[in-house]
Amino acid sequence: MSPITHFFASWTLAESCTQNRRERLWICLAGLAPDLDGLGLAVDVANDLLGRGVSQWYAVYHHFLFHGLFGALVTVAIARAAGVRRGKALLLVFLSFHLHLLCDLVGARGPARYDIWVIYYLGPFTRAWTFWWSHQWPLNGWPNMLITVALLAWTLARTIRSGVSPVSVFNQKWDATVVAAVRQRWAQLQRVAAVL
Repeated sequence: MSPITHFFASWTLAESCTQNRRERLWICLAGLAPDLDGLGLAVDVANDLLGRGVSQWYAVYHHFLFHGLFGALVTVAIARAAGVRRGKALLLVFLSFHLHLLCDLVGARGPARYDIWVIYYLGPFTRAWTFWWSHQWPLNGWPNMLITVALLAWTLARTIRSGVSPVSVFNQKWDATVVAAVRQRWAQLQRVAAVL
């Protein structure tokens, strides 16, 4: 799934389980962390632009280096070092990471039916415990779009009700501005609907 979908999914988990801003941040970051192994794409592009020939960092290492238990444990350890102390919050970081893996397992296929992305759960040490789902839908398929729209709608509804948006993990002043704007737009829509 797209990083945007992963972010909204991890935000939904964070927002529903903790009020602590640092914990929410790390739960959200954990939902994005598995794709750090996709940064090999930048290496491939740089090598191509610099005329160093074709490199295969992305093709070889994406979903192998960090999409598994090793990546989850590293992410939890970094969250702990960054000040996340409660066991429940660290468990949520671990679960958010695995939510990303689940989303990729069901909705990250390439354009061809045979282009299934697998999860090497014990990578980068071994290819044992490799998981895939033969009915995986395409990355740009309608199920992913529907899930993204549903998560966005949920996030907006929760922003209106709770007064906290995903922006809060980055900056509380910006969050207050976003919440005020969303609530104002919602009030305008309600007035228009009342007239109709």
